[in-house]
Amino acid sequence: MRRQAPPLDATEAFLAAARAPSFRAAADQIALSPSAFSRRIQLLENFVGSALFDRSGPTVQLTEAGARYFAEVAPAMDAIRRATAGLREQTTSRVLRIITSHSLAVGWLIPRMPALQEEHDIELDLSISRDPQALTSGSADVAIWGGRAAECGFARDRLVDLSAVLVSGARMANGREPPRSIAELKGHRLLAAKTPEHSWHRWFDTMGLDARCADSVMSFDTVHLVYEAAASGLGMALAIPLLSDRFIKEQRLVPLPGPAMPLDLDYSIYYATPDVARRPLVRSFVRWLEREVSGSLAEFRAWSAPLARHAA
Repeated sequence: MRRQAPPLDATEAFLAAARAPSFRAAADQIALSPSAFSRRIQLLENFVGSALFDRSGPTVQLTEAGARYFAEVAPAMDAIRRATAGLREQTTSRVLRIITSHSLAVGWLIPRMPALQEEHDIELDLSISRDPQALTSGSADVAIWGGRAAECGFARDRLVDLSAVLVSGARMANGREPPRSIAELKGHRLLAAKTPEHSWHRWFDTMGLDARCADSVMSFDTVHLVYEAAASGLGMALAIPLLSDRFIKEQRLVPLPGPAMPLDLDYSIYYATPDVARRPLVRSFVRWLEREVSGSLAEFRAWSAPLARHAA
């Protein structure tokens, strides 16, 4: 009997190619050489009897037939992945697949992973990503992301509303003393991550100051790099709970007089599906996460509160 469905590995290669900017990038994602990846695409095209990609231009594009095929096959493959992950979760696995930002992973979550495994026998399979497709496809169970809840469409639990405290290193690199008040901030370099955007503008607006002071900011790829630069005396930064946790404990960042200003941002945990949110393993992790976040937030407030009262 002639088989009715194509090989799964060829189908997975097709989906990766449809989502990636190039065949080479797609091949890297699934750990194949470019030639092996191309053979899988050719196998699928021979199986369905139609060209799925137009290779005539500078970049490979889906043909009309390929776009139709992707629209129908992608949800089916995502359902297979979710069903498989759910079944594994219900049987033997104590592994929870999480995606989050680099800064939260390095600065807060990874140092707590040994305690999580010791207390709850939960092992985290941790990846760095802000791509919602990882949840949609079933390749991740949950995500912990900061922002303005832009990842709409997923069930989520809010963990903490974020506020910012002005910080610097103990000494500035140019030999100047750190500012002792907001009034002395002028002339000091401002440091910020590329995302979320305009954090300094929001801070100046909230403080009732001229936001044009934030027009010249040195940007870094991650918040972790921002704090490293600030701790080295390169400039001023805005410290927020969780992300600044290790720098505070190691006394590498010094809070400056002024209140903790709300940023209209939060950290939330997002679930691939409502069923994922109800799994016992996930619920145990969420309870642990909420406890740890609450403890970190209390430490952050205790660290910054004396100077906030001093500024008042």
